[in-house]
Amino acid sequence: MIVAGRSYKDCVGEYQRRPEDDVETIFVKDGKLRGEAGVEEGEWLPAGGDTFFFKDDLGASTFSRDAQGRVTGYTYYRVDGQEIHVKKTK
Repeated sequence: MIVAGRSYKDCVGEYQRRPEDDVETIFVKDGKLRGEAGVEEGEWLPAGGDTFFFKDDLGASTFSRDAQGRVTGYTYYRVDGQEIHVKKTK
């Protein structure tokens, strides 16, 4: 799947907020971007460009890229204004 000229495959990988946190795996399944952390799995729904949201969540996540266009992580924007930065580890 391609959104705004970019492939979901760009986002595929492992992400971690802090070393003591569980690793979140983001992958493509049946043409949809999905994430799994622990036993929980959900679909990343496109909001436009590199921004996604979850059906039952008021926050949104935006993937960040380096100068070459590679995804380096994402920032989760909570509804209360807090920003959580998550790094891509693989």
